[in-house]
Amino acid sequence: MSLPYASSTAGQAREKEIRDTLRSVGASAVGFMVDDDADQIVAQFRLHGREITIPINVGAYEAAWLRENPRGPRSRTSEKDHKAKARVQAERAAWAILADWIKATAAMMAAGFVDADTAFLPHVRTPSGVRVIEALNEGGGARLLPPPT
Repeated sequence: MSLPYASSTAGQAREKEIRDTLRSVGASAVGFMVDDDADQIVAQFRLHGREITIPINVGAYEAAWLRENPRGPRSRTSEKDHKAKARVQAERAAWAILADWIKATAAMMAAGFVDADTAFLPHVRTPSGVRVIEALNEGGGARLLPPPT
């Protein structure tokens, strides 16, 4: 199987689409940040009084792209150029994946399949400022779930 989104081209241009989609389900205070230190794109918004933060790890996609597209011994590009190409594609893919995930989630909410809390629960900020998924992982909440198989 080829890596999904490996041919995405729009990149950050999908930001407006994400913002519009979130606003269509009642989100406000929609913003984005590129966190180079954490190697992430972060979407933040407020929905029904809840602060939601969704981090997208650009470096993870970059590593997957490099595994899928190794630089061969006959390559005409340098290692540096090959990695730069991977980075550009990873950033494009990250925006596309975020846009499509938000769009699908909004469609599920609009259709009544899930409510906002169910859709975004892992990403909701707790009163202490951490996301629910982080609180579960750090606070022993992982014991609530059976171990992965």
